Amino acid sequence: MNIIDIKEKLKKALTEKRYNHSISVADEAVRLAELYGYDKNKAYLAGLVHDCAKCIPYSEAVNMGCELDRETLACPGVVHAPVGAYVAEYEYGITDTEILDAIRYHTVARENMTLLDKIIYLADITEPYRDFDGVDKLRKLCNENIDLAFCEALRRSVVFNIEKGNIIHPNTLYAWNEMCIKNKQPIIGESAYTICGKLP
Repeated sequence: MNIIDIKEKLKKALTEKRYNHSISVADEAVRLAELYGYDKNKAYLAGLVHDCAKCIPYSEAVNMGCELDRETLACPGVVHAPVGAYVAEYEYGITDTEILDAIRYHTVARENMTLLDKIIYLADITEPYRDFDGVDKLRKLCNENIDLAFCEALRRSVVFNIEKGNIIHPNTLYAWNEMCIKNKQPIIGESAYTICGKLP
């Protein structure tokens, strides 16, 4: 399936606002790919399709044949990521495992994030439609050091979910601990606030 066909399929599968978000994430992914020396075409495709399952109802998504752990099942807002990797492969014909993994982990992250994983994770929360307290700091960090930007995004996610009493997916904690160990010290940041603006 070529890019034109994928876009047409996405237009039918997503709300207009979600589709515009996906285009914006794809464009931001290309910008980050250029900045950090990654394949722009792969970054664009991963960004474009990252939310392909976002508008599938939860009751349908959890019964599509995709293996989901108990923490993912308990967090309806992140189910679309692993299901999206499944849909991207079987409905959009994407077979590149690096792209599929970037889709799969764009909400909760994981240990040993690839460069593409980080690009999509960050493009998703810093694209121009996002408007939340602190997004400009994240955008600045994205331009300076992708690892520091990823650390800051993870920290906000962890603290925000703790303050809200939400489940924190183990993959998020594994990713956070790995980055702390790599930096050989805790990563200190600002007070907690919402990591992403809400989209329907």
